[in-house]
Amino acid sequence: VHETAHHYYTKYWRFDDSAPRIKTATTLTLKSIPSQFRIPPSRFHNIRQYFIEKFATLKEKNLDGMDFLLEYNPGLVVIPRKTKKHLPKEATYLVSLRITPANNCFPSDAYSDLPKPVWEAVYHTTTNHLGLALLDKNYQMLPGYDIVIEVDTQVGLKRNMTPGDSLSVTFMDYRLFVINGEIYLHINADTVIMTRLILKAKGFGNDDEMHDKFTAEDQAFKLNNLFGGDQLEVTLAHQFNTLWTDEGVHGKNFAIFSVPNTSHPDNPASIYAEIHITPNHQVQQIVPERFEHISLQRVFERVWKKGTRKSRNLNLDIANRRSMITVGNVTKSDIAPLASFSTVDEHRFPGKSAPFKESAHGGSCCVSFSVDDINIDGTRNNHHESLIVGIAHTKVSWKPWYGKSHIPQKEKDLVPHTHYVSFFYAFDPQPPFQIRARSGYFCLGHAPETFDDTLQPEEGGVFNPHSVLTRNRPLLQYNVTFDCPQMHYISTFIEKAGDPTSTVIGYGLNDCTPRLVEVEKKEISRLLFPDPMDMVLEMLQ
Repeated sequence: VHETAHHYYTKYWRFDDSAPRIKTATTLTLKSIPSQFRIPPSRFHNIRQYFIEKFATLKEKNLDGMDFLLEYNPGLVVIPRKTKKHLPKEATYLVSLRITPANNCFPSDAYSDLPKPVWEAVYHTTTNHLGLALLDKNYQMLPGYDIVIEVDTQVGLKRNMTPGDSLSVTFMDYRLFVINGEIYLHINADTVIMTRLILKAKGFGNDDEMHDKFTAEDQAFKLNNLFGGDQLEVTLAHQFNTLWTDEGVHGKNFAIFSVPNTSHPDNPASIYAEIHITPNHQVQQIVPERFEHISLQRVFERVWKKGTRKSRNLNLDIANRRSMITVGNVTKSDIAPLASFSTVDEHRFPGKSAPFKESAHGGSCCVSFSVDDINIDGTRNNHHESLIVGIAHTKVSWKPWYGKSHIPQKEKDLVPHTHYVSFFYAFDPQPPFQIRARSGYFCLGHAPETFDDTLQPEEGGVFNPHSVLTRNRPLLQYNVTFDCPQMHYISTFIEKAGDPTSTVIGYGLNDCTPRLVEVEKKEISRLLFPDPMDMVLEMLQ
């Protein structure tokens, strides 16, 4: 009798095949942006000339930058109970969006061939507005409740430009978090800044009830809406506080999460910020409502970069000097485990030649997964502790050799830079927040192609004319094209309202359009903790 030998070989998954299965999807479009600030679809085919003409027209009016606007990179929260009474009963979610001319909608050569001043006007724009909208339970915007706000000017933080300065942003991406029943607005500036957001729809609730939401010793900012009317009223409870961490670290995309007080359940939960995700998970406890004033010199020491001017006089430093109170030191976990499955980059570029950065960025966090969620409703029983799950992203970073003329272009084309992938990670719900599992890389895809400006039946929401543009720049590696945008940036990840078995992921596609997708928790658990036999090829010999 001859025994059959079994040989097992690792499966290397494509990024577009390893993505979680999507239950429902929704395209978002902010109708409050006036049509005169939209790029006309008739100019999509000659966008380079459109940029040049737009730049020249504004220059004649002594205006810098560009005046067209796009929306992308959504932030999403379930509206907390104490806020709902001040809003229409249909309001279930609040979504934030970045509103700006900066974009990567078109093929890269449409930008690289631009005259330098025009290129800078597109990318180094000072215009980065906040978009907000109320959504119903099906992610549809409530008519009359989507707005655009110019925040930086109204809170006195907009970068003050002087002749000869290059254009530079004050704020970039906007994100939302609900902590202890309150909505917080989180913005990438020099580093992360935060304040509490207070919402009220005109004609709903009692104005007197709103006053106890303000911080008595600080100035509140009732914001004026740039577009969208005045049905939705937005107030910042206080000036922004800046998250520097106890080590003076500054960065961006620090996800915020809370941990309940187990010994005193009625007390507020402790609040944490993720500083780094991999290879070591680093987390800082914070008190967003409290701050200490630090000197301008300390701010300068933290943000100064070699080769830049050694002086600083920015309005943004009003917030930078308000250093958010931190509690204790940054916790640092052990190195995260290996990915739960392998992807094609490992096969093409093994070991240290892997193209994607090992140190991942936030990210979107956090959703609690119970033992049942992780064990996929009892289909297995090998996990005994609940976990917190987030989503991180990494990319192929630009390196100096991309600019070397003696490096053949075909070598550069094998690993084009600024191409994104994401992965799920799961960690303990208590310090030091050790990561227990992480998935392999994946990418999220385009909205379905449209015909006659009509969404396909499987796509909810409202047609966004920019959605057709995201296919101009697909994810590429080693001369293989994947069915995803070059940059899918996951900007929000929450539990679905009223359904603890599902999550909602929001992402921006090529800095061009926003999309929300529902993904069941069991699907995420399948990627974090896959059946080992599904990850190998069995060969009989």
